[in-house]
Amino acid sequence: MVDCFDRIAVQMTELALEPVRLLKERAILGSVSLRTPSGGRRYLITIAKRFPDGESAAPAYAWSVEEVTPEGTPLPGGQRRQSPDGAFVSDPEAAYWAAVNGLCEVQTAPEHS
Repeated sequence: MVDCFDRIAVQMTELALEPVRLLKERAILGSVSLRTPSGGRRYLITIAKRFPDGESAAPAYAWSVEEVTPEGTPLPGGQRRQSPDGAFVSDPEAAYWAAVNGLCEVQTAPEHS
């Protein structure tokens, strides 16, 4: 049996993924940014559509994670991660999960002095 909190987590993930999935379906969208819900440190996950092989080829997706203030502005000196230069994935949802992994790395990284 699925615990109530597990069901809530699954539903929250599905809500977060909805705009990410739209990035693939709507040609006009160039990027999607989502703030992580948190009572502590906050992060902005951005999935961006790119055309490394030209606009006639299928799009590819890159990600970035940036620590932000509660108002959503970049935190000076905050933690940041992004997909490696030239490293793209073919699906925005895969880019989202790569960003989540990047966020996990940010959260386990030692604090800057």
